[in-house]
Amino acid sequence: MGESTTTVKKKHPWGFYVCNLTFTFERLAYYGAKPILLLFLITALGEGGLGIDNAQATVIAANLTAYTYLAPIIGGYISDRWLGARYAIPLGSVIMAVGYLIGWKATSAAMVNLMVIVISIGTGFFKGNLSAIQGRMYDDKSMLDSAFSIQYSFVNIGSFVGSVATGYLYLNTFKNGDVLGFRQCFFLSAVFCLISAVWFVANWKSLQGQGKKPFKYLTDTQGNIIGEDSKKDKKNEKSTEPLTRAEKRRMWAIILVSAFSVIFWLFYYQNELALTIYMTEYVDMHLLGIEIAPGWINTSLNGLLCVALGGVMAAVWRKLSERPQGDLNMFQKIGLSFLFLGCAFGVIVLAEFTRGVGSSGDNKVSVLWMVGFVFLLTIGEMCFSPLRNAFVSKYAPKKYLSLLMGVITVATFCASKLSPYVQVIIENMNIFPVLVAIFILLLLCSAFMFATDKKLNKLVEDED
Repeated sequence: MGESTTTVKKKHPWGFYVCNLTFTFERLAYYGAKPILLLFLITALGEGGLGIDNAQATVIAANLTAYTYLAPIIGGYISDRWLGARYAIPLGSVIMAVGYLIGWKATSAAMVNLMVIVISIGTGFFKGNLSAIQGRMYDDKSMLDSAFSIQYSFVNIGSFVGSVATGYLYLNTFKNGDVLGFRQCFFLSAVFCLISAVWFVANWKSLQGQGKKPFKYLTDTQGNIIGEDSKKDKKNEKSTEPLTRAEKRRMWAIILVSAFSVIFWLFYYQNELALTIYMTEYVDMHLLGIEIAPGWINTSLNGLLCVALGGVMAAVWRKLSERPQGDLNMFQKIGLSFLFLGCAFGVIVLAEFTRGVGSSGDNKVSVLWMVGFVFLLTIGEMCFSPLRNAFVSKYAPKKYLSLLMGVITVATFCASKLSPYVQVIIENMNIFPVLVAIFILLLLCSAFMFATDKKLNKLVEDED
């Protein structure tokens, strides 16, 4: 008779779920406000907006994305060295709430710029620190992939529900006559941030002592200090050996991927900027008798598709990896991402032909064209976005891992800062030639990646 074995099912700590729900409330706020910010800026004063011209409005709206990517680097450093994540997270939530309240009362572009700055500062203290606390709760590091996959679901629930809710509320519940309810939605975002802070503080006991001290102190999973990650320790641990030839090549590969990511995200973000304006001017935003908010298309639908396609894309990569020649390399996948993004813009080019190139806003196309655009754009996103950090983690020299992770963040920041200037070009040249130029450029980028992928992939291959 063989021995019976009992498999102990591993469970995630309750504090992990506390942090996830904290993140959900913050994402409800962020994605409740972000999709309507550009609309608030460009909508006429008499309809509840600020009546700012399109070019200036896209710059302001893009800054919200750009600075919320950059600020966590600074906020994380402050928390790691002095403040402690447990205190940085609710502080960040409160600061973000103040930012949304500024948007609630904003009467000028300057006030909206202040709103963006304050929200970004709050995000710097909040984002990153929450994930750091979660990671510190686990002795078994093999559970982290599962943990952060669950976290991703909580994040997307917040973004989906937040964008759907405010998309309905500003068009219906909060609307007063011709005045759309943008401001009340910003107020609601502030409330969600405060709920996030209260929930997190109320459940401090579930965090297993994590975050009481700055992360320069090493702790066990119960928060007990077991050492200090001091500058002296880092200096002693840091390798003084020069990079090998293979490591130098891999660093160049990561820099190349980061450079191509700037191009990809530059045009991807037109989904939130130029294409949002396009929807307000040239698209019939009614379907089956329901008025569709632009945020339902470029944020809610995109988030829903990301969740739905996550398992599909994982199965595709797994199936490809089972081939004799193996999976596609990173550069081929980047080529696919450019191909799908280019095809997405091809959909809008076809929509313009259907509408009548150069015709006035009286001729509108169905919102279903935009659904097709977002579907293809999301497939392109799934071919690239989830793989960047994995690529860096796999190939970066260990002593430059944090630096090269930062390069990815800076690349996204640069793309965000450049993205509004596409609208400036549109204002000077009209929409159609710009759409055609983007379509052709993205297809050329895709062709280049597939034509050179073998040479590029040699940068990360082991030398014989």
